[in-house]
Amino acid sequence: MRKQLLMALSLVGLFISSYLWWVYTSPLHALVCLGTGCDTVRLSRYAEILGLPMPVLGVAMYAALALLLFAEQLIATEFARKVRYAFTAIAAAGFLFSLYLTGLEAFVIHAWCAWCVGSAVAVTFIFGITALELIRPARRPDAAAALATLRNLFTTMLVAIVIGIPAFIFLSRHGEVPDVVQASEHALRNNLIRADSHATGKLDSPVTVVEFGDFECPACGRQDPVVREVMQKYGDRVRFIFRQYPLEQIHMNAMQAAEASECAGAQGKFWPAKDKLYDGQTDLTEPALYLYADQLGLDKARFSQCLSSHATLARIREDMADAHALGVDRTPTFFVGQQKIAQPMDLTQFSQLLDKELAARGGTKPGGATQTASSGSPFSTGGNIFASSQGSEMACSNDEALKAQPDLIRTPQTRQLFEGATKPLFVDVRAAKDYAVGHLPAAINIPVDDFERRFSELPKDRTIVLYESGKSPGDICGSSRAAGRVLLAHGFAKERVKVYQDGLADWQKAGLPVAH
Repeated sequence: MRKQLLMALSLVGLFISSYLWWVYTSPLHALVCLGTGCDTVRLSRYAEILGLPMPVLGVAMYAALALLLFAEQLIATEFARKVRYAFTAIAAAGFLFSLYLTGLEAFVIHAWCAWCVGSAVAVTFIFGITALELIRPARRPDAAAALATLRNLFTTMLVAIVIGIPAFIFLSRHGEVPDVVQASEHALRNNLIRADSHATGKLDSPVTVVEFGDFECPACGRQDPVVREVMQKYGDRVRFIFRQYPLEQIHMNAMQAAEASECAGAQGKFWPAKDKLYDGQTDLTEPALYLYADQLGLDKARFSQCLSSHATLARIREDMADAHALGVDRTPTFFVGQQKIAQPMDLTQFSQLLDKELAARGGTKPGGATQTASSGSPFSTGGNIFASSQGSEMACSNDEALKAQPDLIRTPQTRQLFEGATKPLFVDVRAAKDYAVGHLPAAINIPVDDFERRFSELPKDRTIVLYESGKSPGDICGSSRAAGRVLLAHGFAKERVKVYQDGLADWQKAGLPVAH
């Protein structure tokens, strides 16, 4: 009976750990939370260990316990005692580690995950029963009794499979994607900047700008020239920090590009590498990364060894864990002091924020006048001028893939619409200066950064064809696709919203007319 109970508890723990492992593998996986703290625990920095989801340890432990229960009934008597000792050692280690994790929830994270508590209860009972067996060991069963126990264990496992698979399917289709955890002052103190964070500008400045970026994110690529202008303008007064937040679910090359930048940083060239990767954003394949490394003058052997060994992966995962703790869910996200801006900004907006922060901290504005510190929080910026536009569609996040998407069309379909009797309205979402150089005939220009403010200018009773340069046609966060999602979110009919994914570049390649 004890063996069956141990098997049942091990399988319960295995089910919980497997479910949590599946949930933790993607921020897009919904979690059925049996309490109020599951999402907080899931998004904490303690949800991973050595770059792996914490539930992996539970899966390994409970699977090992179940296998040892079977093994004990199948091996010779002289080895059965060693198997029991191994079982006890694993159960004891699991029990002690569960105490540590429970302590983290109680005193560090300050939130309870019911699934985690359930796993802790299971391993506690397993350890208790095992300890009891050591104190009062049962007599070694004869062959017939061992066979009966083995059958009972198999029956328990089959029942668990019959119940567990439908339960897992049910749970995977229900629940909610976790809300973003808002950054607390504790998180800002402990997670915003680390001693080894990449920094430039005035390193001892009381005013700091932190960017969480993804090298394959189109919004980040459009923002980077503005960031460079800001760094040039304020570099002698402001400290700039860059931290990694590759959106692995939608950008297949983002993680390796982040690793490449860190490998360049190991040779003292992080900031030139950052600029190079954003400039070459349309090609972040491995051959391109080696080409960029050569252009930066990096030691090829060192770079190759660093990139192939994933030597910097732990550092990137640490940045991502800090991002979760700070409530970052999209790129680019900036922190200016305590204020979080989860959207791109133009030079005027960025300068306005920094001028206010410099004034609040007793710095100087561009004119050179010294400002006195304002009262209140040392992080205060005098009000959040972007409060109404947080979570902009123009930023890039894994959640974009879950939203209603506009239909994509290629050059032949676009040409057919262009030459057809019912003329659609072509909308160029590039910057005004790019539109002025060349655009589709009769196309109007609404830059993507203005789209949320100006979408109402477009007619709902006419087909809208959105396009850009064509440099990032397949990216879920591309400008034209982001603009299309804005229209769908505001009631435009899906059949009337199209995205010309090949863009102006392919239109010109096909020899079609371009207006200037």
